[in-house]
Amino acid sequence: MLLANETAAIISNFWQVLATTLGGIIVTLIIFWAGVVRHMATKKDVREMIETRSPYINDRNYIMERLAANKEIQGQLSTALQKNCEVMTDLKIQIATLGKTLEALEKRMEE
Repeated sequence: MLLANETAAIISNFWQVLATTLGGIIVTLIIFWAGVVRHMATKKDVREMIETRSPYINDRNYIMERLAANKEIQGQLSTALQKNCEVMTDLKIQIATLGKTLEALEKRMEE
């Protein structure tokens, strides 16, 4: 019977240790959640902070403004180049016409 009493004591002691350990784990998890996890930023919070509080938001705005200005300037340069090409084409036609006129005048002078 001594063996049965010792076995019962060991089993009782095992359940006490298990209950104490589980209680400690639960208390530790609750403290961890209250102290750390509760104050962690969510993806939404991080996205909002990047969009509104980031020091690079001013740089981004400046870069976007410069890109818009460059796009406008490129459009103006493209228009100017197109007009210059048209003028150059007209000048080539006029030069060719003048060349033919000069040839005709030279022929008349020779006759």
